[in-house]
Amino acid sequence: MNRGIVFFIGLLFGVFICVTLFYFDIKIFESKLIPFSEKEVITQIKTDTVFLEPPPKQKKQFLETQLNDSSYSSVYLINNGDDSSIYETSFSFEGDEQDEIFSDQLLKQRRVKVISLKQEVLLPENSFQFFEIQQWSTPIKNKITYQRNQNMLKIKGMWIDNVNIVFWNNIYYLELNNRYFSISEKEHFEKLSPINVTQ
Repeated sequence: MNRGIVFFIGLLFGVFICVTLFYFDIKIFESKLIPFSEKEVITQIKTDTVFLEPPPKQKKQFLETQLNDSSYSSVYLINNGDDSSIYETSFSFEGDEQDEIFSDQLLKQRRVKVISLKQEVLLPENSFQFFEIQQWSTPIKNKITYQRNQNMLKIKGMWIDNVNIVFWNNIYYLELNNRYFSISEKEHFEKLSPINVTQ
């Protein structure tokens, strides 16, 4: 009988704790919360598919023009809206007016022996003994650029007739009329600027 009374008292005590927690949750905690008045609005958007007809194909018109003042003749195929149009034209001008198209061209090539800046110092064995120097054309005036890949040196904007390659302090220099330019290895053409070399 003792066990039955202890069980019944425990059950009543558990129910009392549950009711107390429910009361505190509903009456005390919810009264302290700020009421949230906004409601979530869900809108549904329906989309319809609209079918548009393609515009009708227009007929091709041929136009021939010949001007007697100059020896200019052209034939046009005028197409209004069709992607498979053919455009043919031929020009002929009398006179010396010509458009110049600039592209890089190799103008001159020289093989130069590398010399040491100080005559009494010999070149290291692992250094390049010869350089291949190429002069390339450029449309940009008054700008000297270079590109170097190992012992191949490409120069734009400078005549290579009187240039030499000098080795000093593990650096290669381009020498022209006692002016020195450092030529480190570059993948793209970069500006060639003179530097002071103290002996």
